[in-house]
Amino acid sequence: MSSTGPAAPRGARALLAALLRPAPSPPRVGIAVQAGITMLLVVGVPALLGRLDVGLLASTGALSALYLSSRSRHERLRRLPLVQLGLLAAIGVGAATRGHPVAAPLVLVVVAVGAVVLVSGTAVGPPGALFPVLGAGIAARLTGPASLGGDGLDPLLVLGCAAAGAAAAWLIVVAPLAIPSVRRRDRSIPVAPVRFSLDATGRTVVARVSAAAALAAVLAAVLGLDRGYWVVVAVVAVLQTGRGRRLTGIRGAHRAVGTLVGAVVFVLVATVVGLPAQGVLLAVVLGVLQFAAELVVVAHYGLALVFVTPLALLIAEAGSAGDPWTIAGTRVLDTAIGCAVALLVLVVERLAAGRARR
Repeated sequence: MSSTGPAAPRGARALLAALLRPAPSPPRVGIAVQAGITMLLVVGVPALLGRLDVGLLASTGALSALYLSSRSRHERLRRLPLVQLGLLAAIGVGAATRGHPVAAPLVLVVVAVGAVVLVSGTAVGPPGALFPVLGAGIAARLTGPASLGGDGLDPLLVLGCAAAGAAAAWLIVVAPLAIPSVRRRDRSIPVAPVRFSLDATGRTVVARVSAAAALAAVLAAVLGLDRGYWVVVAVVAVLQTGRGRRLTGIRGAHRAVGTLVGAVVFVLVATVVGLPAQGVLLAVVLGVLQFAAELVVVAHYGLALVFVTPLALLIAEAGSAGDPWTIAGTRVLDTAIGCAVALLVLVVERLAAGRARR
């Protein structure tokens, strides 16, 4: 008894340290500035022309600027359009469902599984399958009828604006190649060939996400959640990163706590910019949030979510006249359910593995 007594406190302290301790991170100021400028321009230029709504729709495509951020610009010049096509395909099929209560969740699960397979097999890296799932969910809501909580937008308008945002993001990403010194320096960085290989880790991640996304979609439908796609987004965000159960569990804790704090930040920001939002102020806020999130996301995922949560909610809900506290509370609940589903899948997997070894 006495030998096992101190172990629990040490274990608790170690877990707390793992939750709070930042991870080693390379310098990300350049990447963060690029991401912030992309969001600012994609939303801000239409806002200056009196079409903030178009800018917000385009912002879903502009999120593609975050992909392949560790690769050379020449590599991103060639490969980012392929990633963007995948993101736009997800947005397109989500928009095509027009928020149908059966088709929309089914498509969301298919998008989640397909995106995880492609991301894992091609080693695209962060943010992985997260944005295709988020984009499909937002598109389904935007095109859904008002009777289902949607905005009734034309699917072609939603997809077209997202494509314009993706094109703008690509231009901003590759623009520095116009400078000869940048072009010469960039050419010295080797470009890895594109391959598809789903190793054991990738297969484990795909299996986890498939089971959890299906369960999350069914649970969201049974509970009648208005923004059920956030549950699937949380599942994908937690489970897509790797095979280790402990690290995945820590990521789930980061997701839950970071979302809770970020929801409060959203309420404060929404109070300043107003809902429905107007003008260039919102574009500036989105740019700052995007910059901050990209600056810290490698060092501490939970801290990044303090900025990602209000960013995502403002993109999805800036045109809404809803109460910010209600929107924030719904997001926290949906995320908590998604994290719980992800944890349940991990627990069941561990129990099954234990029985298989007997």
